[in-house]
Amino acid sequence: MKVKLAIALLAALGLTAASAEATDTRVTVHVLSHDAKLIGDLAGGCAITIRDAATGRILAEGIQTGGTGSTDKIIRVPWARGEARLDTEGAAGFTTTLDLDRPTRVLVEARGPLGFRTSEFSASRTLLLLPGHHLEGDGIVLELQGLIVNLQEPDPEDRLEPGATIRIEAGVKLLCTCPIYPGSLWEAADYRVVAELWENGSLLVSVPLTITDRTNVFDGSLDLPDLEENGPRILELRVNAANGSTSNFGSDSVVFRLSS
Repeated sequence: MKVKLAIALLAALGLTAASAEATDTRVTVHVLSHDAKLIGDLAGGCAITIRDAATGRILAEGIQTGGTGSTDKIIRVPWARGEARLDTEGAAGFTTTLDLDRPTRVLVEARGPLGFRTSEFSASRTLLLLPGHHLEGDGIVLELQGLIVNLQEPDPEDRLEPGATIRIEAGVKLLCTCPIYPGSLWEAADYRVVAELWENGSLLVSVPLTITDRTNVFDGSLDLPDLEENGPRILELRVNAANGSTSNFGSDSVVFRLSS
């Protein structure tokens, strides 16, 4: 009687006695920065979650850790079918072992870079895993698209004088923190970086920022408006960065009060 009851319960759950035993299935995930390399420790890595696509149950979660991978294999050398280009010594990735008792559709999600919270992006994909069929090597590849933009000057705590000319400095990086400078694989001239001053949804002024002698750092200057008769003004300074040819974009902003 107990055996019949167990079989009936397995059938109700869509299982058979043969399929109820879980099998170790190793899965590797690599998260790549669009037009660049792996998002590794220097960028804070990426949060990885693997869910059962049908139920939403979390099967595994963790952080992608490691280095940005081989520049030659990822960027310089044309990709060949079947060749591992991401799974190299020390390259960032996330590996886990799932206990699967049947073919399972999974939703794999990546979010990062975790070291730059204002420039986090996400990506996901759904695929089928079979018990005992390991997905290793380059494994599951997810790509995050965007740029890290970090407005460094002026500081939000600085007292800004009406009518003054202020210096603007911003860090602009790929999500893997790969270097942008003249002559780099990521040529600085390919990136358009602009500072904009906004008030109440209206653009007051826009100025370009240019690369400095420091990697990933752009700067320029902007004239602040004078005060109006109604007193202090609340202004927003935005820095937008774009590489139109690769469709990588990023932005950062600060709000400050202009008063006498």
